[in-house]
Amino acid sequence: MKKTIAFVVVLAMICAMVAIPAFADDYTIPYVTDGLEALYEGTRNKRAGHDTSFGGWEDLSGKGNDIEDIGDAEWVTDGLAISAAKIILPEEVLDVINTGEYTVEYFIKDLTVTGTSFATFINSTNDNFALFIRNSDGNVEFKDASINPRPKTPNGVELVSGHTLAVTHKTGDKNQLIIDGKVLASQTANVDTSATAPFFIGHPDASKSYDATIVSLRFYSRVLSEEELTKNASVISHEDAPIVEYDYTVKGSSFDTLFVNDVMNFNEPSENGMIDGEASKKLDLHDRTVDGSDGSVTVLKFRGWIGFDKEIEQFGVKVNDKITYSDDFRKDTEAAVLNAGGQYASRFEISLDPATLTGTNSIVAVARLAGGIVVELDGQEHENVGGKTVNTSFTYIGVPAENPGTEPATQPGTEPGTQPATQPETVPQTGDAEVAMFAVIVVLALSAAVVFVKKKSF
Repeated sequence: MKKTIAFVVVLAMICAMVAIPAFADDYTIPYVTDGLEALYEGTRNKRAGHDTSFGGWEDLSGKGNDIEDIGDAEWVTDGLAISAAKIILPEEVLDVINTGEYTVEYFIKDLTVTGTSFATFINSTNDNFALFIRNSDGNVEFKDASINPRPKTPNGVELVSGHTLAVTHKTGDKNQLIIDGKVLASQTANVDTSATAPFFIGHPDASKSYDATIVSLRFYSRVLSEEELTKNASVISHEDAPIVEYDYTVKGSSFDTLFVNDVMNFNEPSENGMIDGEASKKLDLHDRTVDGSDGSVTVLKFRGWIGFDKEIEQFGVKVNDKITYSDDFRKDTEAAVLNAGGQYASRFEISLDPATLTGTNSIVAVARLAGGIVVELDGQEHENVGGKTVNTSFTYIGVPAENPGTEPATQPGTEPGTQPATQPETVPQTGDAEVAMFAVIVVLALSAAVVFVKKKSF
């Protein structure tokens, strides 16, 4: 009798000091599980349930790819509220992105773009993976490696907020941009993404930030079919997305002349001597690069024409990621251009000041059409477009920047010269860990009880 009383007393004392963990309901993944490598749910941030005081984000896929630190983001009952915050994803997730085939799905709501140039949703340090909205044209855009053509689609904020935004990549095939299971844009994927760590959600930079509530984030090691993408998108309710497609038709275009100082088209004659109409062809002979790094270039000008089935509101020039529009870029259009490009055809001539172009700069002409659609004249065939534009893109290398060794941040997400903050090592308190801890405590309690009883028996 004394032994029983002693055991009960000791066990009661231990249980009084240690709270017995509450066990949450089992979680059944409602999404496609084949190829699922990481699953982060905004309404269930731990395997054992949802804890708004938790400082991490546990992976529900079963792969154990937990996010250790949510930084300045904040848990609410319906997701992770993020405001100009940067959340580092596990390197195992980055490994998925670099395998040559993957799908990423991202559901956010209550989106407000606060960045002056972009809203950068997911990014890698070398910017080879960048999923973002560009403020200058409103497009949601997927940058996949530096040389792969980018799928993009207009009406970015309306399409993304309250909807499932997804991208897929398969090297040697294509990359796609998808909203709620519908593929809106597709481009060829010539090379691997080759993203570098850290790989992260959100952006603290004032030019790339946004406010939103993250509802779900998923990574797959394969390309999901449209049927699977639609199934995943249907798990969380959403409104109909106001999809606007690139529904213009290119009637004709020409990149005629590039002037570097007083030299036309690099002084590269055609069979008929120096003539207009072959600027793109002559650029190809020089790796589409103009080198003014010695400061000798004082005049940089290029001209051509293009015609669409819609009126051109204004021409502009995109230097790196900044677009500048000017009525001065539109020039008088001769009858021959109208005959070749249709009633809305127009000639353009764009002059740039080389003194303002330090370092390496990517340059391309743009046209803003009636209805607000912005078209880069880059020679790429965009989804849902009849025909393609002439290629006016080229690289200009200016004199070095004033601070040697630094590069301007020209792409969304690039943070040159910074080192990722070391993330503190934390041990996630999962339901399984709590069970194990409680088992150990019980064993210790039993041992203590036996010792206590033995001592009393002498």
